[in-house]
Amino acid sequence: ARPTPGLSDSLFVPDEIINPAPRFAALVKNIKRRRGSKVDIRVPRYRDEKTPDAARPVGCPPPATLEEALEMDEVYMDAMAFGMGCCCLQVTFQARDLSESRHLYDQLAVLGPIMLALTAATPIARGVLLDTDVRWDIIAQSVDDRTPAERGVAAGGGEGGGGHAAMAGHGTKRLHKSRYETISTYICNTVIGQDGQDSSTRAALKDLGRNDLEVPMDEEAYRTLTQAGVDEVLAQHIAHLFVRDPLVIYRERVELDDERETDHFENIQSTNWQTVRWKPPPAKSDSHIGWRTEFRSMEVQLTDFENAAFTVFVVLVSRVILYFNLNFYMPISCVDCNMRRAAERDAVTQGKFCFRQSPISGASSGSHARRPPSSPTKREADLAEAVRAAASSCCGSTAGVEDLSLFEIMAGKGSFKGLVPLILTYLDLIKTDTTTLATINKYLDFVVARASGELLTPAQWMRRFVLSHPDYRHDSLVSERIAADLLAKCHRIGAGLERCPDLHGDFVVPPVLAKDAYAVNMTSGEAPGARISSSTDGLMAMHQIRLQLQTRRRRLLADATEHRARLEAAQEELRNVETQLAVLAAR
Repeated sequence: ARPTPGLSDSLFVPDEIINPAPRFAALVKNIKRRRGSKVDIRVPRYRDEKTPDAARPVGCPPPATLEEALEMDEVYMDAMAFGMGCCCLQVTFQARDLSESRHLYDQLAVLGPIMLALTAATPIARGVLLDTDVRWDIIAQSVDDRTPAERGVAAGGGEGGGGHAAMAGHGTKRLHKSRYETISTYICNTVIGQDGQDSSTRAALKDLGRNDLEVPMDEEAYRTLTQAGVDEVLAQHIAHLFVRDPLVIYRERVELDDERETDHFENIQSTNWQTVRWKPPPAKSDSHIGWRTEFRSMEVQLTDFENAAFTVFVVLVSRVILYFNLNFYMPISCVDCNMRRAAERDAVTQGKFCFRQSPISGASSGSHARRPPSSPTKREADLAEAVRAAASSCCGSTAGVEDLSLFEIMAGKGSFKGLVPLILTYLDLIKTDTTTLATINKYLDFVVARASGELLTPAQWMRRFVLSHPDYRHDSLVSERIAADLLAKCHRIGAGLERCPDLHGDFVVPPVLAKDAYAVNMTSGEAPGARISSSTDGLMAMHQIRLQLQTRRRRLLADATEHRARLEAAQEELRNVETQLAVLAAR
């Protein structure tokens, strides 16, 4: 039976699937009400040899009937459930102080698209193979409450524009992104993330080539914050959150003492879903919770082993960022470009990503030069000019930024040592115990094998499963039989009941036990500039070579196994031929 009209008015899914907690029904209702229509989710369809030509082309008006929806070239969805039904892997870090949390926010934001592509796990939606591999755009569209005027598809606040005096910005201010999207601005107000050093204004960071996107703000919120002593950069970030309206609030939490409680801020904050989230401490002064940064882009994996590997990897990257005071900064427009690339099919092996080639440049001298941002160096001026010149070319000529594959970002290329060698160097320097290091090495080797293409992403594996299924008709459709078999297979793999060499190769992970807690604190410590020495450079180079040799070893072992199998088959065939010749000779 088809869904009946109700909260979502979906052509595909009934309201009965909405979580019974009041929050979720209110989200569905209020997104649709503020937007002025149902959500309109569209994702490119994977085109196979028998995929029929669509009667309704890309960009056609939203369908009024199920029949019209099924005739569309794009895969169309019309309910919040399609996006918020997706799963993700998020990691939250507690920083030492405000400054460190802001520094982590900026650096991890750059890594958001990289980790999204590396964990890609969403090749199917609404029973159709997609021409993308990740969930991000589906969720972004599923909670997009912008009015037509805010989306730029209708002018002004009159009829069709969706404007209303009670809305933030009257519902007419141009908002270039959904409230589930990439970040639009860096928030660290220093060159390298140290409080009291090189305080920067919004204009200075823009001149340095960092914040090169238009960032809509609630001007009243911005004035309130700056007048209260909040610096311009952080005030811009918070005021940017307040261009959105609250989506849901409990009646008993409307009237609060904002001097004692932060619920009103958290209400807006928690419904701005971005690749990273900066999280201030709660209002209660006795809370042990401090300044935090949440990393939000990764897709959940099929097994605990994979989820543990990527969680540990991101935790270690955060430690390396702080320990070596890394600088991954590139224009925000480059980060957005990387996000688009991360969504592409097989981006993990076929894609290239903008990435800074010298995140530790200048550190080998033993100290970081600290310069007032109002007087940028020639290199920084060149960077700003390159940003302006390359605005339409996706960072193709931005100074210090090159296109690298995921494997090159992980294992290094040229002067850039790679994230994994940096991690291994850090673990050496803090004298990690042998047992812990053995476990971490398995995780890191797995991440590198995924990045090199030796192992498939869940998205690649699922797509291959569908394409090779006997029930598949090469028409892009995933039948109920295929879907049931795929889910059963995923369950067996996730429960550890069935091995999957395409996903995991020979990696086997022992149980994680509480008694095997970390023996070494993963501190960020003091005096980061002094850490990059010639001996440290040597360690990084050694780990880079080790990584390359390990990758080559795995490939050679795979080749050797294949050659042995072919040799054994040839020998068996030879024995059969010789037996037949012997029989003929006996006659």
